[in-house]
Amino acid sequence: MLTSPWVVRLRGITRQLGLNRWIAMRLSGGGYEDRFGPALQAEVRPGETVWDLGANLGLYTQAFASAVGEHGKVVAFEPTPDCFAALQERFTDDPRIQMMNVAVGASDGELHMSLDENPLAPTHRILAGTASKQGRTLAVPVRSAESVVAEQPACFPNLIKIDVEGHEGAVMDGMQALLPDSRLRCIGIEVHFGLLEARGEGHRPKQLEQTLTEHGFKVRWTDPSHMLALR
Repeated sequence: MLTSPWVVRLRGITRQLGLNRWIAMRLSGGGYEDRFGPALQAEVRPGETVWDLGANLGLYTQAFASAVGEHGKVVAFEPTPDCFAALQERFTDDPRIQMMNVAVGASDGELHMSLDENPLAPTHRILAGTASKQGRTLAVPVRSAESVVAEQPACFPNLIKIDVEGHEGAVMDGMQALLPDSRLRCIGIEVHFGLLEARGEGHRPKQLEQTLTEHGFKVRWTDPSHMLALR
């Protein structure tokens, strides 16, 4: 329903009015992500491998590490230098956590990020290929999920959290080979409708939903911006 054409058009109107975050909070019955975070964390099992895509300062990374226990693993992906340095300072002595200073995307290479004025903000974002590089930008290395698994088979994920500021479609493009594998049983995505539309990818939310469903996931929306896929 949230990816139907009329809902997408309605979201565009409320976005222009600056109401989307307020509506999400009202529908979730609390603060933003109040339902998504607990629902996602409840799916983590001891001993599993969890990927945190868009780790920022490690809020989810810490929660995931506690949930997987001493025999589990968390791989935190964070491309921005300042946020990655903060992750290293926080988790360098934790053997459960592997940190990778890369973005995750459709293929290996390099892309440009638009940087927020606050170097530790969670709103840095990968620019679309044709986007202007005006303002503060940074070239960052990119790996596909498939490439990471090919290089490190032991870190195949059981659960993935994706919060990549409008780059979620490209992330999914780069993990197509992982989706048929039943070991991957949970994917949680923050879907940035406005950023995707601005990138010319307004079709992506529905495509993400369809792709996951085709691979046997049951998809539900915990609020208007967060998708949880389970199997």
